[in-house]
Amino acid sequence: MKMRAVHIHNVSKLPSDFGWELLCKKVFTNNEVSDMQRMKDIGMQIIEKCDGLPVAIKAIAGVLLTKDRNKREWENVLNNDAWTITGLAKELRGALYLSYEALPSAIKQCFLYCSLQPREAHCEELIHEWIAEGFIKPSGNASMEDVAKDYYMELIKRSFLQPHPDYVDMSICTMHDLLRGLAQALAGNENFLGDPKDAQNIDSIKKVRRLTVSCERDSVNIEHLDSLRRLSIWTPPNLNTPVIGSLKHLRLLILNGYRIENIPDSIGDLVHLRLVDLCYTRICELPEPLGNLINLQFLLLSGCESLHILPKSITKLCSLRSLILQDTPLNYVPKGIGKLEHLNFLTGFTIGNSGINEGEGCDLEELQLLKNLSSLEIKNLEKARFESVSMLSNKPRLRKLMLRCTPNTSGHIQQQEMDKIVQVFDELSPPPGLIDLLFVNFFGARYPKWLTSSSIGAALPELTGLHLVDCCNCLQLPQLGQLPQLNYLQIEGATAVVSIGPEFLGNGEPAESAFPKLEYLIFRDMHNWEEWSLISEAEGNQLEARKPLLFPRLIFISIKNCPKLKALPRGLNQASIQELVIDGAHSLSGVTDLPALRELNVGDCPILECVEKLDSLQRLTMLDEKNKSLPEWLISFLQQRKRRDDDQFHLRLTCTAQALKGCLKGRSYWVFLQQVPRLEAYANGGSLYLKYTKEPYSYQTNLVEDII
Repeated sequence: MKMRAVHIHNVSKLPSDFGWELLCKKVFTNNEVSDMQRMKDIGMQIIEKCDGLPVAIKAIAGVLLTKDRNKREWENVLNNDAWTITGLAKELRGALYLSYEALPSAIKQCFLYCSLQPREAHCEELIHEWIAEGFIKPSGNASMEDVAKDYYMELIKRSFLQPHPDYVDMSICTMHDLLRGLAQALAGNENFLGDPKDAQNIDSIKKVRRLTVSCERDSVNIEHLDSLRRLSIWTPPNLNTPVIGSLKHLRLLILNGYRIENIPDSIGDLVHLRLVDLCYTRICELPEPLGNLINLQFLLLSGCESLHILPKSITKLCSLRSLILQDTPLNYVPKGIGKLEHLNFLTGFTIGNSGINEGEGCDLEELQLLKNLSSLEIKNLEKARFESVSMLSNKPRLRKLMLRCTPNTSGHIQQQEMDKIVQVFDELSPPPGLIDLLFVNFFGARYPKWLTSSSIGAALPELTGLHLVDCCNCLQLPQLGQLPQLNYLQIEGATAVVSIGPEFLGNGEPAESAFPKLEYLIFRDMHNWEEWSLISEAEGNQLEARKPLLFPRLIFISIKNCPKLKALPRGLNQASIQELVIDGAHSLSGVTDLPALRELNVGDCPILECVEKLDSLQRLTMLDEKNKSLPEWLISFLQQRKRRDDDQFHLRLTCTAQALKGCLKGRSYWVFLQQVPRLEAYANGGSLYLKYTKEPYSYQTNLVEDII
């Protein structure tokens, strides 16, 4: 059966100079000018062979990254026989195939497997499936999950996978259509993505080992596909689930979506199963024979909104590595989970019992024996017994920890309850290797001691991500500036916080040492937050003399739904912030003196009046769908904006139809807007538009008088 890409995406070809520039960005990451000049001649020959395709240039850059920077190594790439491979479609030959051939053999099969993902791929999902397929072997002290994560990052480094720009941890990725086509062609008859009815002949589909059903039909028939090792179906297709029992060689079963409502008892006969993924289905129970699957490594049950009870037999799954129960409303988790000593991922672990079977639920001591956990989510922590909480210190592999309390819907919490939850969290001191930490609905009056001590940097030396969500009773934030590796900080729903001051950076420490690695800072839904200061008044008077460098790596700040915040802090101009998002800051009057800022997004800031001293700004996005005119601050900013010869400034407006009318050529705002290099303006949900480019000149609009 001949495999082909589902869709070939046509892209514009790059001129050679731009191709060389793209290659240099990938290969010479530290801008080594002398090396660029030395290798340019041979590099341009490689660029010519890539035929102007950006995806090919990025892929070949991934090969060159693994080579020494000398002409002999690069000539070996230039003269490689893979450039002249036959038997592939023209667009898949040359650089793409050569890049595939240069992959280590263990990673090749992981790349081919990625072609079975018809949508965005999740790092965690790929890791689980690669292990279940048998592609991953442990290496030294590294777990299979660690090895698989390294493979994932290597595929990103070599541009076989593209990280989604909205996820800074690169946990979500996509695959270029041409690379998908290459993977499908090289996989041959083993893999099939699409509608089985579209297979060229019935005999070929019967030989498929890995099938991803992607179609719009109401149902799908998979009878007689006895060779299947992997079956994956997303909604919309429905499946006659009893047929699952006939797939005796199945290793991976992935059934997602609302049309999956039951799983047959015969699943217990599929002794080769390594992975069962039933996320976001409507199943309300799992069959007891599931416990017969002694080879099962991954049981994924996220988002199963109708599932409230797990079978007791789940505690017999002696090979289980991951039990994922996130966003599934279980009444309780069966006692005996602690016997599953190979568990690596455990999310949605529910404390106590919220159902009718009192005494059936687990407490924290159930986790005591699970020493191999690397990712753990605990729910309903307010139900934990205080004497059972000291159980995290014996988990040296723990990297990700999510601690959740049940949301308080009554609006009132007894002081006794607040004191108890603080005691519980005080004892949940994580091991020092923790990388990512999440608090949700913590209702204590203060944060736990291990998060607020002056030695926080020593307690959590490896922490890179911290999320404090709906911690509604804590009046003050911890001194998080002393976390040496913190890269991402999200503070959301801290409704008791009125002021954030220098203590946020770290008491008694020089400001220069605060947040040394922080790049992303997010504040959201802080309804009572009024003041934000980075330096004391005394320090402010000496600011020019000392010039402390605050947030030395900060590139992104987002402030959303913080209606009482009056001003951005003094000293923020010392940071090299690239992007600032401000939305719902009803009391903010100014955004000024951010010389490194390149992108500004503003929405719902009704008293904003001063936007200035943003000398590097390249993109301004404004959202105002209430007022009939453009804000004065915007007009003033456009009047004062400094223009350069290489001006690439882009203005994007979302406004009312009346305001858009004023932007038209010859109207009141045109005198200011016509100097903007590039303008996009929209109204009425995007149905009305104005698009303008100064050079080369272009002016388009669908605005007419009778619709205003």
